[in-house]
Amino acid sequence: MKISCSSWSYHRAIDAKQMDQLGFLDACAANELDGVELLGGHFPSTEIDYLRQIKKACIDRFLTIAMLSAGGHLTVADDQKRLEHVRTIARWVEVAEFLGAPLVRFFCGSGQELDAGGPELYEKVRQAMQEIAAIGEKRGIVMSLENHGGTTADQVLSLHRDVGSPYLKLTMDTGNFPPTSHVGPETYRSHERCAPHAAIVHAKFFNVNPDGTDDEFDWRRIHGILAKAGFRGFLSVEYEGKDGDEVAVLNRITKFLRTLR
Repeated sequence: MKISCSSWSYHRAIDAKQMDQLGFLDACAANELDGVELLGGHFPSTEIDYLRQIKKACIDRFLTIAMLSAGGHLTVADDQKRLEHVRTIARWVEVAEFLGAPLVRFFCGSGQELDAGGPELYEKVRQAMQEIAAIGEKRGIVMSLENHGGTTADQVLSLHRDVGSPYLKLTMDTGNFPPTSHVGPETYRSHERCAPHAAIVHAKFFNVNPDGTDDEFDWRRIHGILAKAGFRGFLSVEYEGKDGDEVAVLNRITKFLRTLR
């Protein structure tokens, strides 16, 4: 397994203008990571000159662009708004194609909304995801559904099955299965069920110990689940803890993850 980092891990520094996207790349290179995950919201521009600069910066730093991450809220009740989300995701697919990113992450929306909407909403979401998968296929990019917004393993696996496209896989976020941000009775079972369909894994860390382990999530167990499933892709670190020294925390996390390889 390879190690990348999501720019979300540095979102406080980026939001406070203490770090920009190029500074994020510098931090990842200094940490000797294999790749990076670029969040759409962290692009100051999508003009071609800037995208060319980012692409060259990754090459110069020996960083693979593991994934470009869009958002999305397909469980919204308003059909027009759902269409707008699909169009926004499609624009990020165009950016990913230029950058050479093989994956684009997107969100289904809210697990509660999906349940509350019943079969009618489920079918609308399925159709939207089918369109998203077709958009990716046209450009040779795999669309990667994240278990975000309280979505369960049952929900994401059902949508993955019912869309039935080879260009739809999963971004398995290890900390997003309910109860979000905590280990529950189904957490590791959800990992086991979703790992065979994962194109990339969000290695979510919350309360990081001095040795880089997480205080609650058993990463040796998670790593074993992924290995058993034959996963050989990127572990994209997402830090969501309270420690403001994101650089130091990320260094500890990646040092620990290297011991699992």
